[in-house]
Amino acid sequence: MKLSLFHEPWWLSAVSDDRAEEVVVESGGRIVGRLPYVTVTWGPLRALRMPPLTHALGPVVEAGEGKPQTRLNKRLSLVRALIDKLPPHAYFHQHLDPGLDDGLAVADGLAFQERAFQVSSQYTFEIDCRRSLQELRDALYLKTRQHIRKSEQEYHVRTVGSPNTFMGFYNSNLRLMGRKSLVDFSCFPAVHAECAKRNFGEILGAFDSSGAPAAMTYLVWGHGVMYYLLSTRRVDAHDHGAVSLLLWSAIERAHDAGLVLDLDGVYSSGTVRFLGNFGGRIKTRLVIRRASTPYRALQSLKRLYSRHESYNFT
Repeated sequence: MKLSLFHEPWWLSAVSDDRAEEVVVESGGRIVGRLPYVTVTWGPLRALRMPPLTHALGPVVEAGEGKPQTRLNKRLSLVRALIDKLPPHAYFHQHLDPGLDDGLAVADGLAFQERAFQVSSQYTFEIDCRRSLQELRDALYLKTRQHIRKSEQEYHVRTVGSPNTFMGFYNSNLRLMGRKSLVDFSCFPAVHAECAKRNFGEILGAFDSSGAPAAMTYLVWGHGVMYYLLSTRRVDAHDHGAVSLLLWSAIERAHDAGLVLDLDGVYSSGTVRFLGNFGGRIKTRLVIRRASTPYRALQSLKRLYSRHESYNFT
């Protein structure tokens, strides 16, 4: 079975504090299909989700050899079997990795759709860093190349060894912007330690002449792909130059290791404009959801309560 980094048992253990579970399908005494998840409960309601810091998951199956149609039918059969083995739940939510099994994994959406799950799309940029550095540099948007050259004079890039340094910088930037973090950092030290042990992860920082950080990013890699997992920049930075420099540094590292770089998530037109300047190609991830009526009612009540609490009655 072709895995991603996020399907590795050690990754799932680290990001879930050993709470990750999975359903499996066996054939001839061998596991030929896996679907990992973590369980979150709200009273009697159970949700099956991806663990923190895990940006894509979904089924991994062994579709065997043969013609593409034969392998596709085998894959669909195995994914249906995995879905049918899931425990009762009020909510399910996962993003599928389109790079598994030579692209056949995108068809997993058909199996989920047949089982009454909602299937939608999320987009990401991928840069094939196995090309020459000159090709990669030429693929950059002209102004992006100029920003990187300018930033190389203003900042120096180095590895940050402490996960606490990254977390502190990330959270302080959010506080200064008046925003709350959507990232669950409780498992970050364990993930960083496990990745560092295997040489599968690195925190990069761009520092100005005074030694103060201007931006940081966390990269993880495995099974041929590097992920631009987390990134943050200093609030008073006037442009994205330090972030552009870190992204170019990630491209260089992915090139040296012979990897594809996944920029991991396009959520706004601004993100599209920024990430699209680095010469990647857009790729589609399928987002799988299913919510029961009681779960939808609970979420509606939570939204109403949040709006009520946001009013100022003084």
